[in-house]
Amino acid sequence: MLKTHPVDSDRGAAQVAPLIQVLGRTFCVALAACTLWALVCPWVPVSAATEAQPGAAYTEPYFEYQSDTYGIGISLDPVFIDYLSADLDGDGEFRELLAYVGKPSSLWLGVGGWGTYKPGKPVRAEVREEEDGRVLLALRGIEFVGFLPTNTGHVVPVRADWAFQFHDDFFDMTVTWRLLDDIAGLQEAGWALNVDVPWYGDSEEARRVNLDVQGFPRWILWYGPDIGVAAAFREGSTLLAANRWYGNLESSYVIVHNWWKPGGSAVGWGVYPGGTWRVGFFRGAQDIDAVEGIHSSINAEDGRR
Repeated sequence: MLKTHPVDSDRGAAQVAPLIQVLGRTFCVALAACTLWALVCPWVPVSAATEAQPGAAYTEPYFEYQSDTYGIGISLDPVFIDYLSADLDGDGEFRELLAYVGKPSSLWLGVGGWGTYKPGKPVRAEVREEEDGRVLLALRGIEFVGFLPTNTGHVVPVRADWAFQFHDDFFDMTVTWRLLDDIAGLQEAGWALNVDVPWYGDSEEARRVNLDVQGFPRWILWYGPDIGVAAAFREGSTLLAANRWYGNLESSYVIVHNWWKPGGSAVGWGVYPGGTWRVGFFRGAQDIDAVEGIHSSINAEDGRR
């Protein structure tokens, strides 16, 4: 079920610093770059979720979806996941899952340092409702704005598309990076989720501590004694599987990086698929085996729509 309403200032929106809106390069430049990149680098896979036929323009500053299993609210200006809740018992009692302290659940970009830019607003947002009940939300051309004393208000020549497919029991999200120019010092780029549970881990080690781990696992999980959130990777959806960082916050915070390198990398302009993940829910520490099913579902032929 698709819903819209103004952002609730008591939720995560209150924890995100306001961003100074500055005009970036025109969307035509991004489109030209994307087209040329597709011609000269045909091996780059393109996400079906991101490149699907466009939906209707969505002009509200906030988006909500709710099923019988979960609810999600997404701010569009600036872009971040404002809340995520789940009702695994089906009794109508939805439990809030996100932590509203520390770092936001959003896209993440560092140029010339760690986390130097925050997502602002998309050039265009689109929504489409499918006959099978799926709802698709595509946030296209998300700009990134500096917020440090050294770069406040500066718009870096990097854009991102963040596309969502909402199903009754889970949702898929796909990130595509669009570099409008060559970038020197690209230190990190990815997405992050901050969950209010005591533990986090992955398919390689279910209980992690604060550290960096190279590559992508089959799945990542955030969980407590009786509830959990899992993100399962669609194999082959990106070649950029650099790293994930298990944060040192009071909550369970993970950044999943397509690019990650101390000191940064030089990356040429173009379009770079960032991968697709399926986010589902399970019943906590005693139900971790269920996460493997979420991974199997997104990698099955009928789950790769």
